[in-house]
Amino acid sequence: MTALAGSRTTGSAVRRGSGLLLTVLVGAQFMISLDATIVNVALPSIKQDLGMGQTSLGWVVNGYALAFGGLLLLGARLGDVFGRRRMLFIGTVVFALSSLWCGLAGGPGQLVAARALQGVGAALMSPVAMAIVIATMDGQARNRALGLWGAMSGLAGGLGMLCGGLLSQLSWRWNFLVNVPISVVLLTVAVGSVPESKVPRNGRPDVLGALLSTAGLSLLVYAVVRTRETSWTAPSTLLMLACSAALLAGFAGWERRAADPVVPLRILRSRTVSAGNAVTALTGGVGQVTYYFVTLYVQQALGYRPLTSGLVFLPISAAIFLTSTRASALIRAIGLRRALVAGLALSAASLLWLSRAPADGHYVADMLVPSVLWGLGWGLAQATSFIAPAQGVRPDLAGVASGLIATTYRIGGAICLAAMITTAAARTAHVTPAGATAGVAALASGFRVAFLGGAALALLGLLLALLLPRLEPPEPAPVAASRAGDAQDEPAR
Repeated sequence: MTALAGSRTTGSAVRRGSGLLLTVLVGAQFMISLDATIVNVALPSIKQDLGMGQTSLGWVVNGYALAFGGLLLLGARLGDVFGRRRMLFIGTVVFALSSLWCGLAGGPGQLVAARALQGVGAALMSPVAMAIVIATMDGQARNRALGLWGAMSGLAGGLGMLCGGLLSQLSWRWNFLVNVPISVVLLTVAVGSVPESKVPRNGRPDVLGALLSTAGLSLLVYAVVRTRETSWTAPSTLLMLACSAALLAGFAGWERRAADPVVPLRILRSRTVSAGNAVTALTGGVGQVTYYFVTLYVQQALGYRPLTSGLVFLPISAAIFLTSTRASALIRAIGLRRALVAGLALSAASLLWLSRAPADGHYVADMLVPSVLWGLGWGLAQATSFIAPAQGVRPDLAGVASGLIATTYRIGGAICLAAMITTAAARTAHVTPAGATAGVAALASGFRVAFLGGAALALLGLLLALLLPRLEPPEPAPVAASRAGDAQDEPAR
């Protein structure tokens, strides 16, 4: 009863200041998404300035990914238990201070440690911000908010490339320090606009479940990111994947018995949640694969500098923003499932077109139109893939739902990207004469195979999207007097 009563208070607060609330929540996601690409552009400068080797430089990315991906479920649960507003504030402060530490780092060890701490802050911010959206909004209001969420994620990816190139002209340190003023602005606005909400405990905190999920997910992320240097079939990789599977299986078994589980498994009996999260994972994969290999193609095949490469992503980001912000209207017009299928179909068709780009191609002739079409399709697919798993989820399960969405999106994307990197490298090696260095033609051949793989991922997501029910999210209804057992009910299917 407490949880639902809190939701009524929160809902009225949201209606009074929905604009500022969305600014904070979407702004937090924008900053996290911006950080991913803005840092990648700075890696060559970091390597030269700090004298880092290739392995230690990889940990500037991997340390962040490991903490972020491994702690998303725990971050969502901490928001449920201790208050989502409180965790959003703590996560933002941690992210800001760790960004400052990154910018002032005097050596490789400091930078890697600061990046890992930055991942902890992001793991608190991202799922909690989405949980507030799911808990406080419903129907078209939730669709609009999650569409804007997807728009900012896509826009930040492209702007990060451009801003990263510009800031790197001054110093790579500014690629991290830029997060500090953004965080200060978000915290200032959040003080008067973000309401508190939490879910009452049903028993002891699920410490074992938290440990098992964090260890299992962290080990999975580590095993996946290591495949960029080692083979998927290497004994160390297979051992880590097996240990991760065992930990996650143990987590699932324990959650069935825990009094206050991190993830109540009954939520997965909802077809919108289970199928929706599977589509979210594949959509995240399509996005990561496309961003990564478009960047490599324009730099290694077309010979563009990092700053010019950033400009290539501006029309893509504009296309993503256009369809993401109109996802709610498209859902009203044709339904959620059709909108999701349409977005994935256009993404697949565009990637098939990109797979025809030659090694000696030209941006305007070979990249511009298909990449913009991809932005239109993926922008719609991303927004609707965030909306689908949130259908019918009530406020008391908002944290669980947001944790699952954030986790499947990030880890699904990482797995798909690692698989396509391996596939592209194998193709490049296959067409390169023995003992020779891979030339532009061989590299481009690998990129084309990766684009084909991205199209296959989009088509697989399309097939899974057909499993979603036709039922659309209901419009908000007055909350009736709750029963004592309301918080235990399953989400609507």
